[in-house]
Amino acid sequence: MEIKEIEFENYGKCVRITNGIISAVVTIGVGPRIISFGYCDGENLLYNDLERKYSVPAGKDVPFGENSSAFYYYGGHRLWLNPRRPGQSIYPDNSPVVYSVLPDGVSFQAPKQKTTDLQAGFEIIMGEDASDIMVVHTVKNCSKEPQACGLWAITMVRPDGVAILPQNTDGSDLGHPNRSVVFWPETNIRDGRVFFGNRFITIRHEAGNETPFKMGINNVPGWMAYVRHDFTIMKRYVHTPQAVYPDFGCSSEVRLRSDFAELQSLSPVYRIEPNARIKHVENLSIFHTPNSVDPTDEDGIAKYVENLK
Repeated sequence: MEIKEIEFENYGKCVRITNGIISAVVTIGVGPRIISFGYCDGENLLYNDLERKYSVPAGKDVPFGENSSAFYYYGGHRLWLNPRRPGQSIYPDNSPVVYSVLPDGVSFQAPKQKTTDLQAGFEIIMGEDASDIMVVHTVKNCSKEPQACGLWAITMVRPDGVAILPQNTDGSDLGHPNRSVVFWPETNIRDGRVFFGNRFITIRHEAGNETPFKMGINNVPGWMAYVRHDFTIMKRYVHTPQAVYPDFGCSSEVRLRSDFAELQSLSPVYRIEPNARIKHVENLSIFHTPNSVDPTDEDGIAKYVENLK
């Protein structure tokens, strides 16, 4: 594995991690963000906001005064904190990041949040011959009081793909519900980009479509995928059925914007004691997949996904 500081696009100083098969680039001047992820001989699978189009100005959601920095999405993969509240989730992470080399990866830590005394970061672990990475998201409670918090891992992917969410098919207890679907206020539940099947939900991204969309589910199987042209990216994580999740029980969510889609996984909300740390682990895998998937063909989707595993 090679670890090297580089200049990447207009993000300034970054760290590139590669095993010769795949590479990941992480910002260290700001963030951190995994700003690039893909095969060494292929394209970046993540969306980059090089124009800084997407930001939240200082004010109600970024309560640091009129002269404070805005929050910038930057693109790529980021870590937010739940529950979403001003000064915690949307926190301007525009300061340099401390990183350290591990035996099998790299750790990245942002400065402690001034408003909450929480410190967030993640480790990237990459195997020698792997086409996937493990991302261990963490937050530490640096305050003197317990705090309630969950981790929210968000991956911004490039346009014109199809997101696949698995339905929970365990129906052994007919007396209790086994699935939940949650919508945000701006979402039209008749949106033609969405297909609801009994085994899968698919959501098509259409570049240039300005219609907002966001939904979430209790993702018991613990994975979600995004299919675009000749590649598929899959996120895997653990859903804990008895745990308390935010947003009416969501452990995964999908959001569409004009230029990108977001695949989001959420941890339960924990009580974090002073000086304690919690984590949320994701596996991000990429696959060469030359054939696209029909978003309304559940048998085809099942076969497609099975071939990835």
